[in-house]
Amino acid sequence: MTRQIGRFTLAAALGVAATVGLAAGSWAADCDLPDGRYHFDFASGYPECFRDVQRGGEIAPGMDLGSGRHTSLNIMGTAGAGGATWLTIVDQVPGGPEGGNADNRYGSGFVCADILIQRFNNNKGAGVVALLNEGVGQKGLALILYNAGNTDRLVLATVEGHPAQAGKLAIVKSKPGEGSTSVALGGLIQENAWYRVLLTVMVDGPPQIMGQVFKHADGTDPNSAISQVGGTLVYTPTSLPIGVDILGQNAIIGSAVGAVVNASVTNFSNKLEECQGTGGTAD
Repeated sequence: MTRQIGRFTLAAALGVAATVGLAAGSWAADCDLPDGRYHFDFASGYPECFRDVQRGGEIAPGMDLGSGRHTSLNIMGTAGAGGATWLTIVDQVPGGPEGGNADNRYGSGFVCADILIQRFNNNKGAGVVALLNEGVGQKGLALILYNAGNTDRLVLATVEGHPAQAGKLAIVKSKPGEGSTSVALGGLIQENAWYRVLLTVMVDGPPQIMGQVFKHADGTDPNSAISQVGGTLVYTPTSLPIGVDILGQNAIIGSAVGAVVNASVTNFSNKLEECQGTGGTAD
């Protein structure tokens, strides 16, 4: 099926391979990601393929926080009224001499994950990040699914990459004609149920950003069939937000404001065939 993404179609995008930049020597035994492509169900792969950047002590692999039947990466912590961010980056050599910042940098491509949010309290969620860099003034693009009672939403935000900024988030502001950066979902996002978020980033020409969320036929099974929930977030600016580059890292993000986040993540992938399917075999 062909879906419109701003000025061009997903069918055309499928022919565009993700651009991957790899530092010299990054193909060490720490974490083997053939061609930079990955699919993590967290039966393995963490921490050897990741580098925690924000609140790493509250990110850990285990069984999911819902039914406890699926291997996941669990984010458990509390945020005050000022909010908090949890962030872990795909990194083949977390202890490398360059700090991992240049190990895996991607351009145009797809990032997805299945998200389960356990608690019903205030504003909390999780999602995926693309185009993240970590220098002063550098940022990434985050697609976050928030559960907030009857005001659930899918949001495109910038996330600060420099560690001193503590992963500060800002919802992207679109100008007239640039599309949307948030999708209202009412009370559609249920607790202890799996939802897949898919971020599509095309930056080989004028930026084309798309965000979607899907429910599963069996809400307790992140490997069951998917169907879209709510509308599609389509953002087509003339240029990327300030601080976001056309090459950057992929990451998993958690976010909460005055809430306990308690979220599980699985099927984290940059393989479109996995993102559009029903899960798959982990690397």
